Amino acid sequence: MDIISLRCGDYSAAINLTRGANCISLRNERYGAAILREPDYEKGVDNPFLYGMPILFPVNRVSGARFMFEGREYVFPVNEPSTGCHLHGMLHAVAFECIERSASHLVARYCATEEKPYGCFPHAFDVTLTYRLSEDGFDQTLEVTNRSERNMPLLMGFHTTFCAAFTQTSRREDIRLYADLSEEFERNMENYLPTGNKPAFDEVGKALAAGTFCPFGQPTSKHYRAASPYRMVLYDAGRDLSVVYENDEKLPFRLIYNANADEFICMEPQTSLANSPNSPFSRDEAGFGYLLPNETRVFRSHISLAEGDKRG
Repeated sequence: MDIISLRCGDYSAAINLTRGANCISLRNERYGAAILREPDYEKGVDNPFLYGMPILFPVNRVSGARFMFEGREYVFPVNEPSTGCHLHGMLHAVAFECIERSASHLVARYCATEEKPYGCFPHAFDVTLTYRLSEDGFDQTLEVTNRSERNMPLLMGFHTTFCAAFTQTSRREDIRLYADLSEEFERNMENYLPTGNKPAFDEVGKALAAGTFCPFGQPTSKHYRAASPYRMVLYDAGRDLSVVYENDEKLPFRLIYNANADEFICMEPQTSLANSPNSPFSRDEAGFGYLLPNETRVFRSHISLAEGDKRG
């Protein structure tokens, strides 16, 4: 595997070009922090979405693994037989090419062409990921360009997976999560697809919005629309440290997931609601987007580690 290391000041990162240019490690030496959950490739990867920040396209689930757009049917493999859905795409598994690098930054690109298409997706397009470390933390920029002559569906996201107890001395009972949220989308938890209902916040939603949610001990899988300024914060009260994850307004949906609630917390920014092409909501409300021919859209995110309580 082609893994590139970056460093600036107290921060270090590692990007696996072979697997979707996934940033598989983000650390801060000063505070002994491992911010992202890291894979151990020697032991194998049990779930490729639960390490680092893998890129998802099309993001989340597509019911029946197909949808219609401008009279064209888009068909994907059913890779989650239990739900009959296509899940998360294949971009996380393809190799990216290093375009530019220095000690503290990397530019990587994947190009789908007519000769080498992205699975059965009928568009030529470029995906460029730029990672940059500075004294202020970690910046990620995603650029997607439609190289085809037809409008191209754009359903992007990241399955960003954080170590919930993110320093060597963090205690589980001290960790709390805050997220800027505006509303929840109920899902059928047998197939994980939105039902069309938007319930009032339950205790989990209220705790996330208040910054009092503990990611340990309570298995959670919730889907939300974000609120400005589009921040999520992991706070360690024992060490008075905050991991701050900031996304721009073009990533307005969130999925919060912690599996067995014993190690990690996924804070997943998305351009659209799960199953947005086949949503019970209008496509506009579900965030279904597309690119015009030769159009480029840019998405920016920032992760930093800071002293003090940065919730709210």
